[in-house]
Amino acid sequence: MSRSLSRSPVLRFVPRGLSMLAMGSLLYGCQHLEPPLTIGDPFANETYRSQLRWRTPAPTDTIVQIEELSSQGDGSLWARMRQGFSLQAKARGVARIDEQRRWLMERPAFLTQTGRAGSRYLHFIVGELSKRNMPLELALLPAIESGFNPNAQSPAQAMGLWQFVPATGRRYQLQQRADYDERRDIPSSTRAALDYLSYLHDYFDGDWLLALAAYNAGEGRVRDAITRNRARGLATRYWDLSLPGETQNYVPRLLALSQLVNTPADYGVDLVPIADQPYFQMLALAQPVDLAHLAVLSGVHERELRMLNPAGRGRASGRLLMPMAASRRLSAQPDLIARAAQPRVPGGEEQRVVTPETGAAGTQVAEANVPPGA
Repeated sequence: MSRSLSRSPVLRFVPRGLSMLAMGSLLYGCQHLEPPLTIGDPFANETYRSQLRWRTPAPTDTIVQIEELSSQGDGSLWARMRQGFSLQAKARGVARIDEQRRWLMERPAFLTQTGRAGSRYLHFIVGELSKRNMPLELALLPAIESGFNPNAQSPAQAMGLWQFVPATGRRYQLQQRADYDERRDIPSSTRAALDYLSYLHDYFDGDWLLALAAYNAGEGRVRDAITRNRARGLATRYWDLSLPGETQNYVPRLLALSQLVNTPADYGVDLVPIADQPYFQMLALAQPVDLAHLAVLSGVHERELRMLNPAGRGRASGRLLMPMAASRRLSAQPDLIARAAQPRVPGGEEQRVVTPETGAAGTQVAEANVPPGA
């Protein structure tokens, strides 16, 4: 029987809460090591902190009917990603990749969630990778790191889509305060992750597999494994190194996931369609806005605003990410963002954006402003 990731063309799923986006047997524990602390030996104080946690599938989400987003046939973002895949030759005929691919296919919830939760962010991430001419397989890394959940947090306090621990976040200029954690911010954390991956790629002389291993285990640990192999006259490819168990599975799992995306028909997989078009737009903010208040005013579900603007714990400062359709509607009523910066009066009357979902009365929250299948 085919393992299907598709659903009815007019049915999408809306998660009951933010934690639901971590469902589906998702990998939480990929850690980044602390940055250099010793001047003489920049990697002397690195410590490996590996904690894998596997999530069991959560109860089924609430089903709501929303309008189907156009996906231009297979034309989707998946097709564009395949054109930019450049690591597939490294993924052929490797037993550890085959094992991870079987593991993924036995857990269709993992694959389903990759499409559902990733549909918010993948177009943006693919665009940023393309600007840097980096392999588009890397767009799938947040599926392995966090399940595309910007609120994911590991036992080692790694946070966000890309799972930065505090020190590595500071190393890549991600602000961390009690009321704002930029490791959760979608554009900023993506910039930092691609900076880090680019650095690792250069550090390991253009070897993406070693760069990925170091993203998980730290460059010092991978460097030390290479040094040990060289001293023994052994090969120094990623596949030849003695690394922690988590890192032994980490790179093969990413490559296995990319194989399923690259040739889904070969494995009986139907990918959730994702349109090759932006899901969100960034709007500049003159002052912070309260997301709960903005949800009432804009007709966009508060949960959706929080998933796009997770860094500020219910507030957005400097910029606001909004679903495209809602962004266009707000442009027609710009005073609403300014009003969302004001405290909401309990029980007060609110003038909402008139949308096709709310109608003139504006009394419903627009569940339609969620990504395909999210």
